[in-house]
Amino acid sequence: MLDKLTKSIRSAVPIALAGTLALTTPAFADPKDGGTLTTFTTGYRTLNPAVQSGAATGMPGSQIFAGLVSVGADYEIQPYLAKSWTISDDFLTVTFKLVDNARFHDGQPITSEDVKFSMEGVRENHPFGRAMFGSVANIETPAADTVVLTLSKPVPGLMVSLQPLLMPIIPKHIYGDGQPLKTHPRNMENVVGSGPFKVLENNPAERLVLVKNDDFFIEGKPHLDRIAFPLVKDPLTRVLMLEKGEIAYAGFSGIRPNDAKRLEKVDGVTVTTDGYGAIGYIHYLELNLRDKPFSDHKVREAIARAVDTNFLSKVIFGGRTVPGTGPLHTGNPFYSADVPIYAPDLDKAAALLDEAGYPVGDDGTRFSFTLDVPSWAPAAHVPMAEYTQAQLAKLNIKVELRKAPDFGTWVKRISSWEYEATVNGSFNYPDPTIGVHRHFDCDNIKNVIWSNTQAYCDPEMDKMLDAAAVESDFDKRAAIYAAIQKKTQEDLAFIYMPQDFSVTVYNDTVKGLPNSPFGALAPFSDVYLDE
Repeated sequence: MLDKLTKSIRSAVPIALAGTLALTTPAFADPKDGGTLTTFTTGYRTLNPAVQSGAATGMPGSQIFAGLVSVGADYEIQPYLAKSWTISDDFLTVTFKLVDNARFHDGQPITSEDVKFSMEGVRENHPFGRAMFGSVANIETPAADTVVLTLSKPVPGLMVSLQPLLMPIIPKHIYGDGQPLKTHPRNMENVVGSGPFKVLENNPAERLVLVKNDDFFIEGKPHLDRIAFPLVKDPLTRVLMLEKGEIAYAGFSGIRPNDAKRLEKVDGVTVTTDGYGAIGYIHYLELNLRDKPFSDHKVREAIARAVDTNFLSKVIFGGRTVPGTGPLHTGNPFYSADVPIYAPDLDKAAALLDEAGYPVGDDGTRFSFTLDVPSWAPAAHVPMAEYTQAQLAKLNIKVELRKAPDFGTWVKRISSWEYEATVNGSFNYPDPTIGVHRHFDCDNIKNVIWSNTQAYCDPEMDKMLDAAAVESDFDKRAAIYAAIQKKTQEDLAFIYMPQDFSVTVYNDTVKGLPNSPFGALAPFSDVYLDE
C-alpha cells in the first residue's frame, strides 16, 4: 500500500495495460441482476459530493456520479470514466483519455469539458478542493475525449483524489448556468449524474431511492435494480432493523460496540471493520483558538490532562478502538507514534489552570463554556461529550452541553466560528494532503465546515505542510509527517479522542461488495443480491 500511495501520481495500472483493463472490475461468481438493496441514511443536505464531504452525501453520491478513476484493493488506481492516462517524466503533465459513449442520466454526452468544469467546481467549492487540486495550473481539453492537466508542482495524492467521492463528474450543461454550485438547486432537485444509479425519489425527511441507470457506460452493470435509503437516525433502530433483515447493508453503521457484539450473534449477518482504510476516521475535541481561555496553551494542556482517552477507549468503547495520538489515524501509512503524550493528571491540570490565571472563583468555578455536540455519530460524540463534561467538573470548569438538533444547525455554528468548543471528527482520506492539511493550513481558516475552523496558524507548520505536499520520496515524506504530528501534539491544535469504531453490518445475501479501501463510499456497480 505504501508503494501505491507513493507512486499514485504515476498510476498503479501500467499504461500498456490500461486499455485492456478499462471498464473491468473484480469478477464475482454468477452475479444476479435485480432486486432492491436497502441501506439507510441519517440525513443529508445535498447529493452532490462536489460541494460536500462526508459519508452522508458520499455514499449515495458515489452511486449517482462517476469519477475519472476508481480505487481498488490495495489502493490500485483503476480506469473508470478515464480508460487510460499517461504521466510525464517530470510528473507535471497528466493526460486522460475518456471512455467512448458515456452519457449523463439525461442522455447528454460526458465530455472533457464536463471533466474540466467538475475539477474547477470541486477546487472552488469542496471543503478541501484547494488541497486536492490547488496545484492544477491548467486544464486543457484538446478533444472531447481528452483532458490534459498541467501541474505547478508534483501532487503525490492526485490519482486517489479523482475517484467519485472526491471528484464526481457533474454536467456542465446543468450546473454551468451561473448559479453558485454550492447552493445550486439541482444538487437536490432533479439531480442528473454520471454514475451507475439515478435518483428516483428524493425526500430527505423520509427516504432516498436510487434506480439502475440502464444507459451506464459499463456494459452489464450495475446489477441491482434499486438502492433504498430510508431515513433512520436512531442507532438502536438501525440495530433492530438489521436484526430483522429490514436493512441489508449498513456502512458507517454508527452502532455501539455492545450492539456489534449482539449483531455478531445473528445468523446470516456479518459485522466487519473492513473498508475504512482509505477513510481513517478520527475524533477530537475542537477548541476555538481565537479567544481566551482556549488561546492559552496551558488551558489546552490542562484539558488534555483531564481527558483519559485510554479510559474512553476501554470502558466506553469496549476496547474496540484505540486512543488517538495525533492527526493521523493509526492505519495511515504516515502515522507516527513519536508524539508528546499528555498523561492523565488532574493535579497537574489544576496547577496549569492556576498558572494560566484561572483559579477557582468565589462561585466555585474557574470558567465555563459551551460544548457543542453534533447530531451525527451520536454513538461516539455523546459519550465523549458527557465524559469531558464530567472530567472538567472535577477541575471546577463548568461545561454546558449543547446538542444540535440536526446536522445543518451544527454546521452553521461551527463554520460561522460562533462556538467555543465542539466534539468533532473527520476523515484522513488516503493521502494527508486531502484530509489532514485542511485543519492546520493558515490559508484554510474559512467559513467552511471541516476546514481550519478552530483558527490554528503557525508559519512553521505551513512550511512543513507545503514540503510534504510535493515530496515524492516516501521515507522523506514520512519524516515530514512525523514532524507534523509531533508539532500538532505539542501545540495541542486539537485534543484527540479515541479513534472511531467504524463498522459495516450486512446481510450475507449481499454479494460483490467493493473491495476498495473506500468501502461503502465506493461505487456499488458490482453489488448484487444472492437471494
